[in-house]
Amino acid sequence: MEVRHGTLTIDGETVFYREAGPEVAPVLLLPHGYPSSSFQYRRLMPALADRWRAVAPDFPGFGYSGTPNPAQFGYDFDAYATFLERFTDA
Repeated sequence: MEVRHGTLTIDGETVFYREAGPEVAPVLLLPHGYPSSSFQYRRLMPALADRWRAVAPDFPGFGYSGTPNPAQFGYDFDAYATFLERFTDA
């Protein structure tokens, strides 16, 4: 199954993500390591797609996502946790 690419805008910043699997399947969120990007999941996602809707976002400042101004984004684990919450709500 193919891996699709998309973007969202969260808090004024572009967020890139990869996605594979049917939209009606249970969602499996794949947050990447630090520092890394969703690219690390490019080969795993098709293997998961028969059973899951695998979604892998690039964190702010990584991969193809935008890089927020440090005065507006904390670049710490609390900020990334808040980002994941906002991403899953979008």
